[in-house]
Amino acid sequence: MSEQVDGRRRRYEHRRGEILEAATAHVLEHGVRELSLRKVSQTVGISHATLLHHFRTRDELVAEVVDQVVARALSVPSLDEADPDPLRTLWDRATADGGSPYVRLFLELAGMSMFGTSPVHEALVRSMRARIAALADGLVRAGCPPRDAETHATWILGALRGLISDRFVTGDTARVDAAFEELHADVARRAAQWRTAQNS
Repeated sequence: MSEQVDGRRRRYEHRRGEILEAATAHVLEHGVRELSLRKVSQTVGISHATLLHHFRTRDELVAEVVDQVVARALSVPSLDEADPDPLRTLWDRATADGGSPYVRLFLELAGMSMFGTSPVHEALVRSMRARIAALADGLVRAGCPPRDAETHATWILGALRGLISDRFVTGDTARVDAAFEELHADVARRAAQWRTAQNS
């Protein structure tokens, strides 16, 4: 392969990262509905043809944006294994100002993905599975029997998503926060039972 082709590939790879970053920032601020390939190309300052070189369709771009957002949300900052109350940490992050763009994006994508299989749907499924796996690992460390960890993780995340959705849609923070405290207390009771079973 010639140096010219290699140089072009490196330049395209660099631009691809810029394009993805610009699209991610746009989606977090405005949502997926307002995203178009033409808008992204204007934001980044490239031609529509160059954008199509990297992302053939809008769905393909959105799917990669979702993957990037998920990776960022899962790893920055990561939950400390020594965190004495990871459930509250997750709640605090999701309900803080910094978490609201991610929550809004999740709700929008979840609605979109219920109307058929697409790269967006597949990216969202990967996101949900990754989060269940991460929480299940944490539950095992907290004493949950490994055979039950995925079930409990699914229940907890489902409850959290429902509460967070309610909080963002209705704005009734007092009612929803009180419901979270009930969930938190229930999970704490179960964790205490797991520890007791381990020590018996």
